Amino acid sequence: MYLFRLPDKKAIFVAALMRSVEDARLAFERAADGVEGGEQALRAMTDAYAHLMSTRPEVLLMRMQGYAAVAAAEAQGDDLIGEVVRAGWMRIWETVHLSLGADADETANFFACGMLGNTLTAIGLPASAGR
Repeated sequence: MYLFRLPDKKAIFVAALMRSVEDARLAFERAADGVEGGEQALRAMTDAYAHLMSTRPEVLLMRMQGYAAVAAAEAQGDDLIGEVVRAGWMRIWETVHLSLGADADETANFFACGMLGNTLTAIGLPASAGR
């Protein structure tokens, strides 16, 4: 089993973080695959992400733990977690950005709304609490 081949807790954390990033990225990619138009892609990705968060909240919670760990790790001279988080964020950004027709403002708005949903989910409130 892969988990037992990892050398330490940090490696396990990084592997789990990378998996959570890829799971989220794939949810966006699969939702937008074959969808014509930015508005349809936006709706498909929003629905797919909402489904992922409701059925597998650990995907979100792991990514949020990674975001929170960056500053602490870098303050101790450890850049690995920050590198993993930033590279993962850029892969997710590019997937969504291209799916939305490479419109930077639309992509930023998508993520702004998504981060509100992430925060509400993480603290146990329904997404409707942000409206």
